[in-house]
Amino acid sequence: MKKTIIAITLLLASISQADIIKCSFTEPFINTTYSTSKSELSYEGADLKKFSVKNVSFQIKSAGVFELVSKDGKFLQILTLNNQGSNGMSDTIYPFEVKDNSSVMTANGGFGGCSSNYLKSNEGKTF
Repeated sequence: MKKTIIAITLLLASISQADIIKCSFTEPFINTTYSTSKSELSYEGADLKKFSVKNVSFQIKSAGVFELVSKDGKFLQILTLNNQGSNGMSDTIYPFEVKDNSSVMTANGGFGGCSSNYLKSNEGKTF
């Protein structure tokens, strides 16, 4: 009985911590969404047919530095929690700065900004 209660508690704790991380890039205008509960990274944009990469792990590399890595070990994105993320065009400051390593990011060096359910962008306001 105690094992069942512990298992249910751990399951509920993991579900309650599920997060969505949304990143914005300009030139090209592409948005990515990572779901921690689905372990899936999706790409979409005006000139890009939406596609997803499944079985993507969220790895903590060091304090405030995280990597999204495909199941075959390919680095997809690195996120840095530094409150200096930018989509390259607007005044919005994002909690995460992101570097995307995919072939669809052809300009701006693959850099963008990300926010999450728990860490929002400032929509042009200072932190």
